[in-house]
Amino acid sequence: MAFRLVGFLGAVALALASSPVAAGKSKSRRVPNMPRGWSWPANPAMVDAGKRCLETLGEHEVAYEGGSAKKVNTPIVVPTMELAGIRLEPTWRKGPFVLDCHLALALHELAPELKELGVSALRFSTIHDHRYVKRNGRKTNILSRHAIGLAMDIFEVRLHDGRVLKVKQSYADEEVLPAVERVFAGSERFRTPLTPGNDPKGHDDHFHIEARMPLRSTRTR
Repeated sequence: MAFRLVGFLGAVALALASSPVAAGKSKSRRVPNMPRGWSWPANPAMVDAGKRCLETLGEHEVAYEGGSAKKVNTPIVVPTMELAGIRLEPTWRKGPFVLDCHLALALHELAPELKELGVSALRFSTIHDHRYVKRNGRKTNILSRHAIGLAMDIFEVRLHDGRVLKVKQSYADEEVLPAVERVFAGSERFRTPLTPGNDPKGHDDHFHIEARMPLRSTRTR
C-alpha cells in the first residue's frame, strides 16, 4: 500500500512539473539588451546603415574622424564639436567624445530648428558611456543607449544672447526649454526625449535624447 502511495505521489509531482502553468513559472521572460534588429558583432543591416550614415554625413560636409568604443555601431568623433552651427559643449568631462554617426547626423539635421529658437549650444554631461538601464533604482541587463553611442544628456542650453538656461532651474519658467523638448519630440530622427515634463522623478534636471538608427533588410541585396 505504501509503495502504491509513493508511486501515485510521484506521478502527480511529475504531471504538475510538466504542466503549462509550471513550465511558465520556471521560464523567466528574457528581455533583449539591444535595440530591435541589433546583434553583436554587428549584422549586415547594421553595417549597411553605418556606411549610409557616413556617406550622408560626408555629403553634409561634416568633418569627422573614426572613433573606437565598445558596442557602438559606427563610432566617430567630431573634432569641432559643432553641427550645422550648434555647438556641443561638455559641462565637465574632457574629450574626445565618441558618438554613433546617427546621433551626429540627427543633431545636424535638427540644428536649423534649434537655431530658430535662439539656441547656440547644447551643454551635455554624457554621450557615450557603457552602462545599463536602471529601473526603480536597480540595474537591469538592458544596455543604455549611452552604451551604444546614440544618447546624450543635456543639462543646459546656451542661447545666442549668451544666456545659459539650466534645465533644473529654468524648465518651468522659460519658454525656450519646453520648445526645445518639442523639437526633439517631433523629430522622426529621435525617440521621445525624457525630460522634467514627462519624467520628473528620473529626469528633473536634464533632457535625455536618443537618436534612431534605421535598419533595412539586406537579404535581397
